[in-house]
Amino acid sequence: MKTTCSILFVLATVLLTALKAADGSLSPWQFFAELNRAGNSPGIYSVTVPLQVLDKSQADLADVRLIDANQHEVPYALRIRRNIDQQREVTATTFNQSSKGTATEMSMDLGENPVVHNEVKVDTAGSNFRRRVELEGSDNGKDWQMLKTGDLVFRFQSQNSTVESDRIGYPVSRYRFLRVRVFADELTDKTVPSITQVQVSMSAREKGELTTWTAAIAGPQLLRNQGAPASSWTIDLGYSVPCERLMLNIDQASFSRSFQLDAIDDPQNPRLLANGELIRRLDEPKKPLTIVFDSEERVRKLRLLVTDYSNQTLPIESIDAAAPARQLVFELTNPANQPLRAYFGNPQASAPHYDFEKDLSTKLSASANLLQAQMADVFTNPDYQPEPLPLTERVPWLIYLVLGASSVALALVLISLARKTLRSRSPQPVAE
Repeated sequence: MKTTCSILFVLATVLLTALKAADGSLSPWQFFAELNRAGNSPGIYSVTVPLQVLDKSQADLADVRLIDANQHEVPYALRIRRNIDQQREVTATTFNQSSKGTATEMSMDLGENPVVHNEVKVDTAGSNFRRRVELEGSDNGKDWQMLKTGDLVFRFQSQNSTVESDRIGYPVSRYRFLRVRVFADELTDKTVPSITQVQVSMSAREKGELTTWTAAIAGPQLLRNQGAPASSWTIDLGYSVPCERLMLNIDQASFSRSFQLDAIDDPQNPRLLANGELIRRLDEPKKPLTIVFDSEERVRKLRLLVTDYSNQTLPIESIDAAAPARQLVFELTNPANQPLRAYFGNPQASAPHYDFEKDLSTKLSASANLLQAQMADVFTNPDYQPEPLPLTERVPWLIYLVLGASSVALALVLISLARKTLRSRSPQPVAE
């Protein structure tokens, strides 16, 4: 048994030596970019992540770390600047529905501690109407203030299709009570309209921001698509980065061509991103035509295939690519700790999940304005050390050593057990 313990001890020593962990430095991060001096005052700052950083980072930027001059990690929040259109319904109790003159009104109670609200959805009976709406608010249900007047709700039906608008927006409010009044359409309503339901909500609409750049194009290459003459362009975005749309600048007055757009980073396995029609009429200005992908893709090379039939090849002058901007938002409390550096290029890093991200909306609402910073050129981290290869690749003989030593240890244990068993079964001398 002593021999077995000695073998296991040697194995443990070998494993600990082979699995020596790296220190807690920034050596696993391959690149860094310095943030240009953002200013001499503390505040909330935003920096747009450039393409060359997106190209060398993880797809979700989980490996990005902001480090100040004292080598302290600076928490940040990642914002992807897509268009935001969200609605959160607010609980309300209906009361006091009545008709007065040519209008019907309905009141709602949002409770003792109402949350903010800025929109109502008004459902009224009937079709083919345009009805004027008034909206009032009150803190006590007695003294009412006008929130919106003159807006219309409408509904029209034609050829099995319906067009309607039933939402009324107003300034953000905390009124406990709301009162909606709907007036009859003077042209179509013969009776006072009825209000079937009113839903109160908080709508958040925020316009997004695009990062746009010019792509390199090669072509056109003349070929055939489904038996018809076609043209093909190869598009190089310059980086492997998120992309959502292409804007084509075409110098031709009018055309109508079917197209197909594929991702060809793997030429043997192209992926369809979008298809449809490229159309411009004679009376339309020569604005760029936009191709929006079915979903955002991380891609570098694309192929645009346009079916020409008997028409001349489209004169595509340039192609711009775009995607929602990625922004890092952080708080600078001590400007003396600059310069800041953004480290990235660590495929093994996990997302940091800072508490700062959860508090971002509160901090932004309390901040007078969002200050701007910029990322400079990308450099290789001089302290970079590649992640060590898996243990089986670094010391391939170790697995054989472990298996051999385990076999020897097991054999010794079995031999020891066998000896004990034999001794216990051996006949004992009979005492006279």
